[in-house]
Amino acid sequence: MADVVAGRSGGEPAAVTTDLKQGAIGLVGALMQAITGMGPIFAALFFTQEVVGIAGVTAPLAYLLGVIIVVMLGSTLVQFTKHMPSAGSYYTFVSRGLNGRLGFLTAWMNFVYMPVVQGPIMGYFGAVLSSELKANYNVNLPWLWWVAILVGAPLIALLAYFGIAISVRVMVITGLFEILLVWVLGIWGLASPGRGGFNFESFNPVHIGTASAFALAIAFSFQGMDGWEFAAPLAEETSNPRKNIPRATMIAIVGLGVFLVVTYWGQVVGWGTANLAALPKSAQVPGLVLAHRYWGFGWIFVMVAFLSSTFAVSQSLNNVSTRIWYRMAAGGAAPHWLAKVHPTRRTPVNAIWLQMVLSIVIGIVAGLFLGPDNSFFLIVGLVVVLAVVYIYIMGNAAVAAYYWRQRRDEFNPILHAAIPLFTTAALLYVAIETFNPMPAYPLNLAPYIAGAWLLAGIVILVIMWQRGNERWLANAGASLGESVGEGRAEEASHPTIGG
Repeated sequence: MADVVAGRSGGEPAAVTTDLKQGAIGLVGALMQAITGMGPIFAALFFTQEVVGIAGVTAPLAYLLGVIIVVMLGSTLVQFTKHMPSAGSYYTFVSRGLNGRLGFLTAWMNFVYMPVVQGPIMGYFGAVLSSELKANYNVNLPWLWWVAILVGAPLIALLAYFGIAISVRVMVITGLFEILLVWVLGIWGLASPGRGGFNFESFNPVHIGTASAFALAIAFSFQGMDGWEFAAPLAEETSNPRKNIPRATMIAIVGLGVFLVVTYWGQVVGWGTANLAALPKSAQVPGLVLAHRYWGFGWIFVMVAFLSSTFAVSQSLNNVSTRIWYRMAAGGAAPHWLAKVHPTRRTPVNAIWLQMVLSIVIGIVAGLFLGPDNSFFLIVGLVVVLAVVYIYIMGNAAVAAYYWRQRRDEFNPILHAAIPLFTTAALLYVAIETFNPMPAYPLNLAPYIAGAWLLAGIVILVIMWQRGNERWLANAGASLGESVGEGRAEEASHPTIGG
């Protein structure tokens, strides 16, 4: 593996290259990577009870505001991707804009986000399927949740092993199916409303309750939109990444944002705004209740779409986590064996197998101790929110520093200062209000898990510093095609934060 190519005898600096398969996917592939990473059916159907229970009839409005904030966050990511194609994503961006140590901590928080959620997602699918079989056919299969993990994780790993192009083709098929079905269900709800009839009360601010409750609903909308940045880590495998990654990111955010607002509105109206108090108490997922009402036996197609989404989002998460590990390992910030690439398939094989093991272990252990439902809402619903708040805030600080210090001629007060400041304030507010008051056990474990993980990352940095193992800092912010240390050379006349 030669990720850093030695300079020529003429004294040229070494260049950052990639052993991954360049040009393996195009705009459509990058777009579906971002869309499926957001898990459309999870976002649209499986947080409905929580969000409606918190925000009531204004749940679609909470999602609308969440979408607006995510669009702003997406614009910040675009400012990086148009200049720095890198599998490292925020690791590279924060390392370049601020410094390598902060970039490392950003990637470290990514690891409590993407690598750990695949197991709980698969387990949750198995739990919901088991519940539906019990409710509809009195078939009791309580073990389905861990079978889903044991079967799903190796399948995802095999697809990833055979190549990014194959993985993305499967994502396109599964992703389009789930989007179409859930969209139809949402529109059906608007066309066939429950008690209260068709109305626009969901977008009337007068119905907003307490600020803290509404902020918590927006936090769940962030969770629903998590994954919009998933195209960025495939930059080294995407054709014309400086154009296609920004396009894929913004199209995915806007497109899925509209999709989620409409489908939430459709569920609220379809259930009945005059009977909405019963929705959070439903023994079944509200979207499945509506599917039973509208389509009878056709409800099974929702479960097929759920399976499709579970598979697609797990693929997308796998692609992201393994590419970030690869880029960090190739630069020396992670164990070098994670940078191993298959000689013909050009996939990061060791990172893929590690991800498979993590998915199985975390999914089953969390499910056994907390139950598959609780582990899903704790890890995917709240721990992830805290992790991405940290990641996005670091990205906001990095984009301002990067353009002010290294690309002053391109600095835009709105794009590089106002928007990052606004979204940082919004993120902090949502994070604080999400835990004010503290939710009940086990959801109250979320800040302790996220905080302990961040502390562990700081300890690792201190150990590396004490041992003199910091050569990786020299090229932590270098992206594909740049010279090693080029970022450091740029910074020489404009010292970055932290040195």
